[in-house]
Amino acid sequence: MQFFVLSVTVLSFFVAVIIFSYFGKKSDNKNKRINYIKEIGVGANPYAGLEQSFYQRYVKKATDRISKTFTNLTPKNKAQRNKAKDQQLERQLRLAGVFMSASEFSSVKLAINLFSLVFFLLLALLLPVDSSIKVLIILLGAIAGILGPIYFLRFKVTGHQQKIRDQLPDAIDLLGVCIEAGLSFDISLLKVSEKLKGPFIDELLIVHREIQMGRPRREALQNLASVTDIPELKTFASALVQAEQLGIPIINVMRIQSAQLRLTRRELCREKGMKAPIKMILPMIGFIFPVVFIILMGPTVINVIQTFSK
Repeated sequence: MQFFVLSVTVLSFFVAVIIFSYFGKKSDNKNKRINYIKEIGVGANPYAGLEQSFYQRYVKKATDRISKTFTNLTPKNKAQRNKAKDQQLERQLRLAGVFMSASEFSSVKLAINLFSLVFFLLLALLLPVDSSIKVLIILLGAIAGILGPIYFLRFKVTGHQQKIRDQLPDAIDLLGVCIEAGLSFDISLLKVSEKLKGPFIDELLIVHREIQMGRPRREALQNLASVTDIPELKTFASALVQAEQLGIPIINVMRIQSAQLRLTRRELCREKGMKAPIKMILPMIGFIFPVVFIILMGPTVINVIQTFSK
């Protein structure tokens, strides 16, 4: 029974941390500052609120929040919120390199939830354990089925964007060599795709197909920048668009961007190296230091206990 209570407590703690962290990210300090600026207005008198009555300062604001809450519950606003959530989910899928619509991902997520619940339910019924442990297994299965697809998508986004960032300098170098050899930008994209493979090469092939279908190169490059969350790639696409507008040779832009990308990657590696000692503090305190203390202080403690016991 103690193990069941302890397990449920730990499980409730992690669920609470996940829920509060999710809502905490939505109302961060930046949004609070933006809302504060909107309320007071730019250049407004900071002491103007003191001149208002108690009703205007507190009661009216509370009633406005309540009315806004009830307004958001209407079917029209619900449809708008669902549409916004679908658009955000589709962007996350695109950032992860998963070519799937929001409805398809929601269907897959629901199937995973049902499969996880049924699997852990059967596992709990088949295992010869107490009923409290069975309930805990079912709860763990339900939570794993709900949170599993969400965190998988987040890890997929992070991994996909990191692969693009790692492949970006080499692909830009090869693209610049092809352009310098006399090939056009469109043919250079195909040549790069023949020599290299990876997520960034797939994005370049999508740009090539869009150009072949009649979309202007500027719009294709802007779409490339919008479907990624990498500042270096956004800068590269903006530089190419600007070079096309101003008539600057693309090869000059490619050389400058390639050197800048390698410098940026070097700085990122240096930043990760500086963060490594700080990240190692927690494992050292939690796992290494207790073992060292036991090895060093263990014999001394045993001798002291034996001495006082005599």
